Amino acid sequence: MDSAQIIAFQAVVMFILLFFGYFLYKRKMLSNESTKQLSAITLSIVNPIVIFNSYMMEFDTTLLLGLGIAAGLAAAAHLALMAAAYIAVRKGRKNAQIERFAIIYANCGFMGIPLVNATFGSEGVFYLTGFITMFNLFMWTHGTIMMSGKKTSGFKDTAKNIGKVLLSPAIIAIALGMVFFFTGLRLPDVVQTPLDYIGSLNTPLAMIVSGATIAKAGLLRGFKCGRVYYIQIFKLALVPALLTLAFVPLAKLGVSMTVINTILIASSAPTASATIMFSYRHGKDEAYASGHFAVSTIASMATMPLVLMLSAFWAGLLGV
Repeated sequence: MDSAQIIAFQAVVMFILLFFGYFLYKRKMLSNESTKQLSAITLSIVNPIVIFNSYMMEFDTTLLLGLGIAAGLAAAAHLALMAAAYIAVRKGRKNAQIERFAIIYANCGFMGIPLVNATFGSEGVFYLTGFITMFNLFMWTHGTIMMSGKKTSGFKDTAKNIGKVLLSPAIIAIALGMVFFFTGLRLPDVVQTPLDYIGSLNTPLAMIVSGATIAKAGLLRGFKCGRVYYIQIFKLALVPALLTLAFVPLAKLGVSMTVINTILIASSAPTASATIMFSYRHGKDEAYASGHFAVSTIASMATMPLVLMLSAFWAGLLGV
């Protein structure tokens, strides 16, 4: 199977797991509290372990260069998503902050890691950490300012937000992983094996939590709102298509298609679950945010494979 077929297969598998989470919540086998706990475990423990494990490979300057390029492409992708968000959603509109946040910030951890890992393996996850780093930097600075509606009051607020980024589990995992990558250090098997087992929980846990969140938000509520479709066209189709057209030609300059496709997968991932959490935190309409999350997550099962198919088609035309 080619990469598009692999990701389409994985999307179906993840949809089944998503439905399982939905079923568990509807049958009251998962509560709001247990869903929050599973989400915290996935984000704070399992996800970082998957990231850390991706660095357990021999040091290679090609990999390091690819990581730097991935971070640069990730920054460019976020800037493009920001431009699209400010074009699509006018200032002063009701729920403007939620809609802009929903366009810009992707579920690159929950959805990105399982799909990239299934498609490109540890090398893809390694490059994905460049996107995750940029995601955290932008979200905890620009995202916080945008959702709160307040500009930072100076160095103190900026330093506080940067501190949150640096102390987030994902960034700590990246930092530790880089140490092991550069030095060649390895954990003893008795430690690494349990970490591998825990890391394997990432996909099922992430999808079960996503399914439960959709069940809590109400599956049909988001699908009944026409405005959600308008926003998600930008999020899942227009911007990913433009990024694909812009990034794939870089392969002619020697950029690895694995790097390019990894960033395209992350960029085309659905609206981040953080949209809901940030809405809670800043007193926004979390139910409306949940509608975006639900529609985006389900629709992405179809759109993410299409982005890779477009990438493969475009690469074929360019002869790369």
